Amino acid sequence: MSIFVGNLPFRAEREDVLQLFSPFGEVLNCSLPLERDTGRKRGFAFVEMADEAIESTAIDGLQGTELMGRPLRINKAEPRGSGGSRRGGRGGYGGGNSAPNNSYTNKSSGAEGWEDRSYGNSSENTEYESGRSRRKRGVSNESQASNEEN
Repeated sequence: MSIFVGNLPFRAEREDVLQLFSPFGEVLNCSLPLERDTGRKRGFAFVEMADEAIESTAIDGLQGTELMGRPLRINKAEPRGSGGSRRGGRGGYGGGNSAPNNSYTNKSSGAEGWEDRSYGNSSENTEYESGRSRRKRGVSNESQASNEEN
């Protein structure tokens, strides 16, 4: 088990978090993840303690504690896949699907019956290069011209 420490001040160091948890027992590991691009702390930490009983006591004892003027959120850490993702994905928060979707076929943008013509220059695309990026699939130029006249 691991403990998630949220709402951590950005100026907090590893030693500050260790000092916070050490009265409850031995801290085996403490990590403050960094942003990949900037190297700046992300505002949370993970703490591992000697056993689950000590971790539960620490979670209960430190809930709502302030560090550098910020109230901390301290919970049991969830496995990486079950917490949901704020980046991309479908449905926003709330985790993934119970059945994994392993089909990586061509996923459309949701426009049924349309194909994307915004990339590349095929010879049949010359009529659509001036401002149009999509065209109806399976419709010939003649039938499209007759539809436009009506």
